[in-house]
Amino acid sequence: MDEARKLICIVDDDTSVRRALGRLIRAFGFDVETHASGRECLDGAQIDRAECLVLDVSMPGMDGFELHTLLQASGRSVPTVFISAHDAQSYGQKALALGAVAFLTKPCDEKLLLDAINKAIASKDAPGKNGVH
Repeated sequence: MDEARKLICIVDDDTSVRRALGRLIRAFGFDVETHASGRECLDGAQIDRAECLVLDVSMPGMDGFELHTLLQASGRSVPTVFISAHDAQSYGQKALALGAVAFLTKPCDEKLLLDAINKAIASKDAPGKNGVH
C-alpha cells in the first residue's frame, strides 16, 4: 500500500478560488486543506505535514508573502507556489527572492499548477533548487 497522500495547503481569501483549487488539486490525487487567511492557516494548518503551500499574494491582513516569511522565520519552511490575480513583475521577483517554487497568475493553468506542486514536493528534500515559473 502507498504512503499517505501528500497534503497541499491552499490559502486564499476568495471562497470560489479556494473551492476550485481544492477540487482541482484533490483530482490530482492530493489531500487538501484550505484556509481563508494567513492567520487561519497558522492557527489550524497541518504545516508539519504539508508538502506544498499555494498562497494568494494579496489578502487582507497577512498577505501570502508575509505568511511565507513568518513560516520560514519560525523554522516551518514549506515549498510555496504563489498565486495572484495580478501579473505584476514585482510579485514574481519578490516570490523568487523568497525562494518560491513558482509564481502563477489566476486563473491558474492546470498543467502549470500540477508541475509547480510536483516541483515543490521534489524540492522539499532538496533545498536551494527552487525557481519561479
